[in-house]
Amino acid sequence: MTIWVGVYASYFGHPNRLLSQAVIPQPVSGQWNSVSIPAVQVTQGRQYWVALLGLNGQIEFRDRYCYGADTGRHGQYGGAETSRQTNLTSLPTTWWTGSQRSRCVVSMFGSGGTTGNVSVTVSPTTASLQAGQQTQFTATVSGTTNTAVTWKASGGTVTSGGLYTAPSSAGTCTVTATSVADSSKSASAVVTVSQPVQISISVSPTTASLQTGGQQQFTATVSGTTNTAVTWKASGGTVTTGGQYTAPSSAGTYTVTATSVADSSKSASAVVTVSQPIQVSISVSPTTASLQTGGQQQFTATVSGTTNTAVTWKASGGTVTTGGQYTAPSSAGTYTVTATSVADSSKSASAVVTVSQPVQISISVSPSTASVQTGGQQQFTAYVSGTSNTAVTWSASGGTVTTSGLYAAPSAAGTYTVTAVSAADSTKSASATVSVSSPQAISVSISPTTVAIPQNGQQQFAVAVSGSSNTAVTWKVTQGTGTITQSGLFTAPQAVETDIVVATSQADSTKSASASITVVAPHSVALSWSPSSSTGISSYNVYRGTVGGGPYSLLTNGVSSTSYTDSNVQSGSTYYYVTTAVDSSGAESVYSNETQAVIPMP
Repeated sequence: MTIWVGVYASYFGHPNRLLSQAVIPQPVSGQWNSVSIPAVQVTQGRQYWVALLGLNGQIEFRDRYCYGADTGRHGQYGGAETSRQTNLTSLPTTWWTGSQRSRCVVSMFGSGGTTGNVSVTVSPTTASLQAGQQTQFTATVSGTTNTAVTWKASGGTVTSGGLYTAPSSAGTCTVTATSVADSSKSASAVVTVSQPVQISISVSPTTASLQTGGQQQFTATVSGTTNTAVTWKASGGTVTTGGQYTAPSSAGTYTVTATSVADSSKSASAVVTVSQPIQVSISVSPTTASLQTGGQQQFTATVSGTTNTAVTWKASGGTVTTGGQYTAPSSAGTYTVTATSVADSSKSASAVVTVSQPVQISISVSPSTASVQTGGQQQFTAYVSGTSNTAVTWSASGGTVTTSGLYAAPSAAGTYTVTAVSAADSTKSASATVSVSSPQAISVSISPTTVAIPQNGQQQFAVAVSGSSNTAVTWKVTQGTGTITQSGLFTAPQAVETDIVVATSQADSTKSASASITVVAPHSVALSWSPSSSTGISSYNVYRGTVGGGPYSLLTNGVSSTSYTDSNVQSGSTYYYVTTAVDSSGAESVYSNETQAVIPMP
């Protein structure tokens, strides 16, 4: 059973016009049932009626004094009565007054709103919107249990729940909430309406060229809104929320797009050209050079694997031109001259330059003394230091000397000098003293008589023949597989062995002298290191220097194992080695700990 509850205005002490109503859909018998009747404006001191419909289709009512219970007060308070309308399914809008009833079939009591010192507040009190935008206002009513309000706006629209929509024109509007309990009480909010600003977006850079797997940072600039957030996407490859783009593994042309979060119809793009990596290699010639301070050396770079063979030059000390012309600094030391490929800046090659202070030219003659018979010969050798020009001019106070220093004694015995003068500095000279005696028995001597040299090494032997003016000899190797020229220059074989060379006098073949040569294996340095603990390591680079702590020059790269043998070393030298680890992207680690290798003599 459904019960309708209504509030009626009073007309001459009887219900008249329906003001408000509510429904109790499933009333429970034997207990109080509550219902909330929508608020209605009432006037203090006036009489109102509460009616119920639901019992046999008739309206029945009981006021606080039912007819028959207190007849003395009935005329003052009205009393219970029915309507003449029957078989009703809803409350009528107008009451047909019926007879009063002494039987009270239904009881009720009310808890309607009461009005005291009513006040209204609106939150927020101000708002700034663009045309067509919305904001929610909330009204708070105090001083009454009836907290309902009515909303209105001077511009735009506002719903019964306080949801405001700004008009299409810019300006200042007010949104007002008025108390239903007391229409004289209201509160307002001020809304500033502005025209929407056109949003624009740009991406920087607008183009990029990358190799597969390469990266590029893009930046989006959004104007026309305080919400500068964007979403990124790429037609190929990947892009982070911060605009960091990574090229795909396939070459091609791709777009990277930024879309405004504030207005998804606004976007901007950059074009990325992705190419396959070029395998570039580079070398520098010569790889080593020795200069004095201020000296110069022309270096040449050879680039392969690309049509762009341009390089950039730099030097760790001194200067180098764009054409590779190097000028040594004023300080002695070991420096590197590096050429880097313009096509691939990760590819470079270096040369090592040893710079020394200028050395004063000095000259010496060997042997410094000699004894020959009249008409005999003696080979002299001049040693010039402090200059790359080692040429000399020869002269003799008695006898003759060739341009190569071969002296021929005169026919008269005596003491003579053989002099070598530097062609680079004529003030520098050295002399040897020659004692010339009458002929004596022929004898042959070799210098040095014993020597140790590495495989494929060379040794110049000198021979002295006395007792004859014919000092010519015949050279040959009587033991071993080495070779010797007729000028006495011995070349060791590619084997570890002991060779014997013999010089035989051409004036007397019974006279000879010999020397012993010990051929030793060439020196090398075997390096090994612990694997890098980093992940993704693909190879190692090996660097070598001649000074502890560097600088170092790249000895080899792309070493796939953790060991390497350096066979290009010089006897008596000291070398310093470091390694670096290279990951799959080509990134190189810092230098490892340094290790030292001292190469023995010979």
